[in-house]
Amino acid sequence: MVSSSGSSSPSVSKPVVTEACADRSEEAAPLLGEPATTTNYGLAIEREFEVHDIGISVDVGDCEDMFSFRKLLRFAGPGFAMSIAYVDPGNICSDLHCGAVAGYKLIWLLFLTHAIGLYIQTLSARIGIVTGKNLAQHCRQKYSRGIRIPLWLICELAIIGSDIQEAIGTAIALYLLFGIEIWVGILIAALLSYVILGIQRFGARKVEALFVAMIAVMCACFGVEVLMAKPDVAKIIDGLLVPRIPANATVQAVGIVGAVIMPHNLFLHSALVGTRRIKRGEDVRKASIREANFYTTIESAVALLFSFIINATILIVFADIYSMDRGNSAIGTVVEEHLPGLIEAAELLRGAFGNIGPLLWAIGLLSSGQSSTATGTMAGQYLMEGMMRMRVSPWLRLFISRSISLVPTILIGVLATSYLDQLDEWLNVLQSLALPFALIPTLKLAQSHAIMTSDFATSKYWRAFGWATAAAIIALNVYLLLPLVFMLAARGILSACFAYASFGLYLFFVGVLALDGTD
Repeated sequence: MVSSSGSSSPSVSKPVVTEACADRSEEAAPLLGEPATTTNYGLAIEREFEVHDIGISVDVGDCEDMFSFRKLLRFAGPGFAMSIAYVDPGNICSDLHCGAVAGYKLIWLLFLTHAIGLYIQTLSARIGIVTGKNLAQHCRQKYSRGIRIPLWLICELAIIGSDIQEAIGTAIALYLLFGIEIWVGILIAALLSYVILGIQRFGARKVEALFVAMIAVMCACFGVEVLMAKPDVAKIIDGLLVPRIPANATVQAVGIVGAVIMPHNLFLHSALVGTRRIKRGEDVRKASIREANFYTTIESAVALLFSFIINATILIVFADIYSMDRGNSAIGTVVEEHLPGLIEAAELLRGAFGNIGPLLWAIGLLSSGQSSTATGTMAGQYLMEGMMRMRVSPWLRLFISRSISLVPTILIGVLATSYLDQLDEWLNVLQSLALPFALIPTLKLAQSHAIMTSDFATSKYWRAFGWATAAAIIALNVYLLLPLVFMLAARGILSACFAYASFGLYLFFVGVLALDGTD
């Protein structure tokens, strides 16, 4: 999406290296400029800060002047960890709703959101690679305390909301597999999170291998269901190539954006690239950064391609189930008066494929919930440490996050199980509302010549594309908020004051964030 060279061409160019890399004694130096001090950069934390938090770093070796698949494998890992957020339970629920309501007609939008996600994630990764500091650390340096604290709270709230979705997804998977009560499954999901988190002790590569394995499980489970459904390939191609949004699917179309691109993922990706130890000698610094940008972009693209395939398979299966054309549907027509939830989806799959349908669904859902919990915890850890100087162990971080999210989730799991899916939809809206507060800092940092240097700052064309994307997302959020604002305003003067004040404050803070903070 974004070139690894200063020209910012949309194509990814092959890295060119003219000199040998420096020895390892220079690796502790910052990537750009003089060593950081507490006066010129918050914590004065170098790249090794992030590396130590998630295990042993990976030495990618000397720079090479030709493409190397072996080198690509060394860089592989952070992108797959990042892509987990694109297939969390919130996305799965969004996919099945899109398929049920719009059939195959929103596949193009699903692909577009993944493509935009690749562009945004590439910017986030480049910030970490070029500067040696993650997005949260930059936000601490570039924004005043009055902006930074609300920014941190909003992003933390989005992470907690995502955590609730993941707990619900895991609990439903356990219910489908073993008949465990939803509220008990939520408690078990919290305990399972610690098991996955413990793998961090064995190093970054072990954690990344686990994420790749879980993505493979999801691909296998949902892929088998598509093969069993035998969908109409011509309709799939039509849905991918012909942009349109059915009149009855506007809400689902907006929901795709909120479900797919997660705000905490930008903080995560910019930090995870720090596990790749590149050469930093003055003579080869630019070449090393270009090479890292090049391979990281490729790895991110491959990872998000798999995420798109997983999301598309779910959409296609339920588009086929809800197809009104019996002659072209391989599994017939299932008519429901309301959109299915994650539990109802399993029953629909049972009717379509027999007992194997809900089994595959539950296994894929379990992999989705648990893997996304781990990445959410890691993102929260980087956010808290980088933006607020609060060093908290991953175990305590998970305990705090899960404790906050556990109470409302268990209450709904005990008292109102039928509202779990409605809660999930509102949490997707929360992710969409919070996205500008991670996206705007990313865009501003990536275009800053003072931070990224003229060699790696985004060009005016990619800058325009990024801000157009941000404007579109903000416009979608306004579209989501206005009906709610008008509904509250109709309930009385106090409700109206609260609704209009909250809406105005949201837009005001977005504007302040866009106008403040970078050189």
